[in-house]
Amino acid sequence: MADRWFDMEEYIHKRMLEIKNLEDRSLFRQVVEEALLKVHDYVRQAYQELEEKVLEECQSSQKHYTIYTTITTPEKYDATDSFLYPMRSEDIKKTKLFLKDICKGIKKGEEQRLYTIFLKGSATNVYGLLNEDYRVFTGIVKTTHGEYRAGFCLRQNKEYLEMIKELYSVFDTSCQPWTTVCTAYLNKLFDVYLVNCERIKENEEIVQIQPDFEEYAELVEYDVIPLWNLRPIIEKSSTYPNPCIDKINYEHQIFSQRLNPECEYLIRNTDVEITNIRRLQGDLYITCPEEKPCEWQLYEINLNRKKGNYPNPILSNQYKDSFSGNITEMYRKSIKTKGEMARLVEAFDYKAYIKFHDFYFCDSIPKECISANYNMDTFISDELRENKPGQLMVVEFKAEDPENYLNEDVMSFLVTQLQKILPDFFCAGKLV
Repeated sequence: MADRWFDMEEYIHKRMLEIKNLEDRSLFRQVVEEALLKVHDYVRQAYQELEEKVLEECQSSQKHYTIYTTITTPEKYDATDSFLYPMRSEDIKKTKLFLKDICKGIKKGEEQRLYTIFLKGSATNVYGLLNEDYRVFTGIVKTTHGEYRAGFCLRQNKEYLEMIKELYSVFDTSCQPWTTVCTAYLNKLFDVYLVNCERIKENEEIVQIQPDFEEYAELVEYDVIPLWNLRPIIEKSSTYPNPCIDKINYEHQIFSQRLNPECEYLIRNTDVEITNIRRLQGDLYITCPEEKPCEWQLYEINLNRKKGNYPNPILSNQYKDSFSGNITEMYRKSIKTKGEMARLVEAFDYKAYIKFHDFYFCDSIPKECISANYNMDTFISDELRENKPGQLMVVEFKAEDPENYLNEDVMSFLVTQLQKILPDFFCAGKLV
């Protein structure tokens, strides 16, 4: 606003002191205070209201649908927390390993899934494990009667990544634009399988299963559960649906008393053809062809600013809450300059990890980029673009802390964002 750099009252005071005749000065004060200052205050207030309206119009709806993720252990998870929830409710319950079932599986030549671990390493570490030939790690199975040699293997856990894929369909059903979810933690989850073991008597009880993950041993964390800020709930239509004017659809209403006024909601009924969703005075209105009241499966999106204490950083896909961040989200239709590219990257609050540096074109992807990059939207198969590799663009980033194991994952998230806007190029990230 204008008064941020120009003080009208101070200016008038100085001009008033320049008037030597006291009667003229008094008349000047009376006229200015009665007219000019009031006009100035009116204009200032009008500009302030206009500014607030512009900022309100530029508020991105995406921030109301931000997805936060992290990982923790069952012991450190606070069940009273209203911000983050286990992606799978059963994760907070420890699963018991039953030797009888394991032995039966081994006798049949079947691999036995034991538990899930987190590999606290870089994307390059994970790439090396994913692209190895079938590898068996040695280890032992301890029972009440002794120790037995065993073989184990690691496979990337797909269950949580599949939930992100399903979430994409939920956003589509709920008529909301999709913003890539940062899956840095989910890509580092691996299932441990027992693939072979010396013969164990069926009456023995397992005491401990101890694989040796060799060079990956220092990176392994046990008993981890992924968290996100989505809480699945079920609500029924509060009233009988009202027929719409098109004589095809019906409007279902869920009363605000059943909903959290600080939360937005996504519809998980992907089998229903939803044509519109709106929120009015706290009530949720869902327009669809269903003419009878039905149960609505919802995701409640909690955006609690009090993020609590978690052992690992909380990652999100939210643009920075600023005017420039909102404008970037609203108008990110194309990138034509280096400055626009930097602006998009900096719109996400990841400067504590990496910062945009530069970009260049080349004929082949640098070797160090192959293992450090992965697309977080690989499940999207309905994009309207030619399936032809474009010119290779290498986007360079500088790491604030080169030792941070999440640097390459954050880079992959940002490059995934750039790739969506630059379909004519094949984008790859590089830390310099």
